[in-house]
Amino acid sequence: MTHAIRLAKLQKIHSEKAPQIIRLASDSNISNRRKQLIYGCLNNMCQISARLFGDISSVPGNYDLLEEAAELDKALLQLRSLVGSQISVRLQQAA
Repeated sequence: MTHAIRLAKLQKIHSEKAPQIIRLASDSNISNRRKQLIYGCLNNMCQISARLFGDISSVPGNYDLLEEAAELDKALLQLRSLVGSQISVRLQQAA
């Protein structure tokens, strides 16, 4: 699969799912476990995006594609950060 196709597929997933992810992350009725699962999936997508960015940067002359990959990587990191900020951390104290 070419870099352009891989990037287009990741961009499509991001554009289709980002509003839904934001809505779920902001909803106080959604459990922490579910938000953690979403965070984990976004973490995997960030890793895939980073690998794709590395692959694209290793081929000379793909500057437009590289710029698109960088923008997608940044957007995924921001989305992951948003979800992470919505996961409440409960501190347990020893009795």
